[in-house]
Amino acid sequence: MTTTAIEVPVEVLFSRRAHAAICAETLEHHPNETGGILLGRYHQKRWQVLEAIDPGPAAESTATSFSYDQGYVNHLAAKLARQYRQPLQLAGLWHRHPGSFDRFSADDDSTNRRFARQGSHGALSCLVNLDPRFRLTAYHVPADLRYQRLPVWIGDALLDGELRQQLDASDLDPERLGASALACELQELFAWRQRRALALRGPLTARLDGVLAQLDQLQRWRYGLRACGAVLQVALVERAGPRRQLWEVQANATGLITTCVLERGTHDQ
Repeated sequence: MTTTAIEVPVEVLFSRRAHAAICAETLEHHPNETGGILLGRYHQKRWQVLEAIDPGPAAESTATSFSYDQGYVNHLAAKLARQYRQPLQLAGLWHRHPGSFDRFSADDDSTNRRFARQGSHGALSCLVNLDPRFRLTAYHVPADLRYQRLPVWIGDALLDGELRQQLDASDLDPERLGASALACELQELFAWRQRRALALRGPLTARLDGVLAQLDQLQRWRYGLRACGAVLQVALVERAGPRRQLWEVQANATGLITTCVLERGTHDQ
């Protein structure tokens, strides 16, 4: 059995906002432990961290341990992630250790492993020490817990410009909002018949251009497609009405076979 090695990043870049949030949280709870969640992206072989979230108002903090207010963290992470044009992802976590202890405990290992398994690039885990000056140590964490210490740099200019772009009023134009609403409706329709997304195969591949030509001629409907191997799912949303349909298209040697999976209108079925 072979396993694919996870690429080790070369460094960690923190925005000034994220770094300041870590400093403020550490100061507020000194001398107790505290910590938080890091949001950003793995990009160009670097962890780029744009946001650091505190553990929440119901978090418990002592001289040797702390726990998250899980509901608060999940809520705030989702809110902050969506404030960027490229929504942020869970990068990892940070927490303070007492004194100069900058190694992970057995409990830390368990938490780090859980975070590392959530992403294809592992996770980022950072330790804060005050011994006596502030010190931030960053580690790349693969699922096998072979920690790799990484250099840390702070500064907005170091981060990729596209990742730093936040939403503004121009993102709220009617066309963009309409596209977002349509995407949500299409996803809801596809959820009615769960199928694994796969590249098209079989006779349907040769007939796909004809199917698309027919769909493009529809004036009454907007549509979305999901390829599922030998099946093409077609979700239809009426432009100026309540009707919603989900069709599945297959093909054999003689022609196309279409099946209506869902028909919703004024009275949902």
